[in-house]
Amino acid sequence: MNIEEIYPDFAEKGLTLTPGQKFYRIPDENFDLYGVFYDEKAGRFLRMPQSVADSVSPTVSLLNGYTAGGRIRFSTDANRMSVTVSYDLLNTYCHMTTLGSGGFLLLEETEWEDGRISYKLAAHFIPGHYANVSDSSGPHGYSIEKYLAGEGMRNYILYMPTYNDVHELILGFPEGSECSHGLKYRKDVKPVLYYGSSITEGGCSSRPDLPYQCFVSRWTNTDFINLGFSSGALGEDAMAEYLSSLDPSVFVCDYDHNAPNPDHLWNTHEKLFKTFRKKHPETPVIFMSKPDFDGDPTAPARREAVKATYDKAVISGDKNVYFIDGQTLFGETDRECCTVDGTHPNDIGFLRMAKAVYKELNKTGVL
Repeated sequence: MNIEEIYPDFAEKGLTLTPGQKFYRIPDENFDLYGVFYDEKAGRFLRMPQSVADSVSPTVSLLNGYTAGGRIRFSTDANRMSVTVSYDLLNTYCHMTTLGSGGFLLLEETEWEDGRISYKLAAHFIPGHYANVSDSSGPHGYSIEKYLAGEGMRNYILYMPTYNDVHELILGFPEGSECSHGLKYRKDVKPVLYYGSSITEGGCSSRPDLPYQCFVSRWTNTDFINLGFSSGALGEDAMAEYLSSLDPSVFVCDYDHNAPNPDHLWNTHEKLFKTFRKKHPETPVIFMSKPDFDGDPTAPARREAVKATYDKAVISGDKNVYFIDGQTLFGETDRECCTVDGTHPNDIGFLRMAKAVYKELNKTGVL
């Protein structure tokens, strides 16, 4: 297949496709896409309708194109796989790995007779220094091929970048190999909805499969929606209305970190909850205060504002609300090892957060 048949501008972006392969442009009917969707008009993957994101704020409008929480499940008997991706500019950060912010991570999934699913690392697709463009020069994307186990059909899940846009995604496999649907998420549990800050979005996990939502998803085999927006989660009315338009199994409200001060939380937090609760009177809601508690003199007041929403709901008779004290998320020992910069969790921090969220999710009875 000629590159022009798949994407006319690939050559202009300095990208090539490996000869002798069969290519699938995602979304494709043989692959199951979760957490994001492809908007043909926008020419990129999005997490929510762009018109809604535009109505919230310029920050959310921009970050809506970042594919945090995007996943692709499929099966193949191929012994090789290529990932070809195009974007505007590759975002790189001083406190994140390039794999975490702009790469793809592939896990092999094995389903056992008892229904349990185990995972092992299959491949990682990391943009090289050649892809680190900061202006209009150089390639706006990359193409990488990696070896797979092969030997019969195997199930995989491919995680998309947390802090980068993806315009086009093409997966390549050797001619003659078979590709089909992979394992499915539980049908009896609707996606879990997460709304929050850069921490919710995935900063600063070393891989795109290590934010706390990903751990919980794997432990429970449940789908999720990541609406974390770095510096952009402020509980705006437009965002509250959009969150209320979704139909999650559980709503995890985690935007304390982005509120500029405690007063902002007092003015928006309960209001957002009531907007959501009006349309979802029985859906469990988990309130979570910020995990980077140490060293922030405003953290106790912030926690008080978040917990006030929970306390008032309980007093009113709401039996489907839960509260996670952010100060407990990193545990009691080695707390200083849980972030990269005193704020954003590293992989240790995200694992500890995941265990706390998982414990609270189990209390809801949904899982």
